[in-house]
Amino acid sequence: MDYGRVLRRAWDIIWAHKYLILLGVLAGLGSGTGGGAATGTGFRFDLPAPDEFRIPEFPAPEVIPPVVGLIGAIVALIILVVVVALWVVGIISRGGLIGSVDTIDGGGLSSFGQAWEAGWRKGWRLVGIALLPAIPVLLLVILAVLAALALYLPAPATPARANVSILAAIAGVLACILVPVAVILGLLEAMANRACMLEDTGVFGSYRRGARVVLDNFGSAFVLFLIQIAIAVGIAIVGILPGMVMAVCCLLWPLLILVQGAITAYFSTMWTLAWRRWTGLASVPEGPLATTQ
Repeated sequence: MDYGRVLRRAWDIIWAHKYLILLGVLAGLGSGTGGGAATGTGFRFDLPAPDEFRIPEFPAPEVIPPVVGLIGAIVALIILVVVVALWVVGIISRGGLIGSVDTIDGGGLSSFGQAWEAGWRKGWRLVGIALLPAIPVLLLVILAVLAALALYLPAPATPARANVSILAAIAGVLACILVPVAVILGLLEAMANRACMLEDTGVFGSYRRGARVVLDNFGSAFVLFLIQIAIAVGIAIVGILPGMVMAVCCLLWPLLILVQGAITAYFSTMWTLAWRRWTGLASVPEGPLATTQ
């Protein structure tokens, strides 16, 4: 694969179809990292003194007024709904970005509306693909919650606290299995999204197809992954000072969001172009790009 041509082609597509940047901004809502450059944030983790390790004391339920509890529950529910809605919007935008780049690279015309519609049509499958890597982590969280509940059992049930060690042992064994599985699924999620959007596969079929394409083209995929890391590091180094300025000045936040969206769109376009070349979809000569008005 001609990596230089793929990188140039990705840039040409983004430059000629700037609505892809908006899709990149929205796609960043569906993941913890939007693909943007690091702006340098300070992180501090102070270990408490030994005598500070105490089980927190929570107020009795009757101390909290019912109205306050109801308002808190409503606010928490609203926040949860908003967060889930933004996450779904990000997932649909990622799918639309993939579908739009596929159409453009194939010589067709695309627009923001067409891209959104393409992602919307396969929204449920894209959500399933995004949820699958979280299942192993969820199982570990459930075990951790059960262990925590066992610690807070009342005094008459203290013999049951011995189950904490059993749960901890089970969690340790499962972590050795589930964490690598979650990491692998997370790495394959990008390829599964492309299998779903470009080859109309289901949730599990998308992961199988994505894994097959990566294994068949492991060398070029690994090189492209290293290229992405190198580009991201270069952007981070160059963007440290501008990023700090934009982060401090709230008036420049829209520009910062657009830059991060452009980077997300570029990397997504790069991998979609690579997928098309690995799977033989890139049969149209790479001439001038068609644009929509």
